[in-house]
Amino acid sequence: MIRRHPPVVRGVFPIRRIAPWVLILAILGAAFIHPAIAADETLRNVALYVVSREILFFSVQAGVWTSVRLDAGERILQRGADGNVAAVVTSLRAIGFSAVLNATHEIRVTEDETLENFKAEGNLATLLTQRRAIGFSADTGKWADIQRFQPGR
Repeated sequence: MIRRHPPVVRGVFPIRRIAPWVLILAILGAAFIHPAIAADETLRNVALYVVSREILFFSVQAGVWTSVRLDAGERILQRGADGNVAAVVTSLRAIGFSAVLNATHEIRVTEDETLENFKAEGNLATLLTQRRAIGFSADTGKWADIQRFQPGR
């Protein structure tokens, strides 16, 4: 009597030998992820200091300080720094700083514009006045603005 054995199927991809190594590599890789990245946070790459008649910005990536002088009588209204962006709103202008580009850019803010809101977080800074919405991008290093709708005008 002839015994017949079912055919043995051999896989081209030896999953039993490779799977444990993939699992070990995944565990080791996860151990080296920075906690801020794991928490989906932007790393802080910028520093901001306001001293008498001067604003100091520092870019971690460039390792360079940048200084902006304040005019006589110019008052600081708001300031903030986070991620790759820092911004200062004064009585005369808004100054944005990009840590990515190590560059500042400013836009005039007139006296008749009342500041309603200000934020600096991640890669952008925004300010809202009665007349305009203004935003600064750390990627472009520039302010952009748009006129807001004003009833009666």
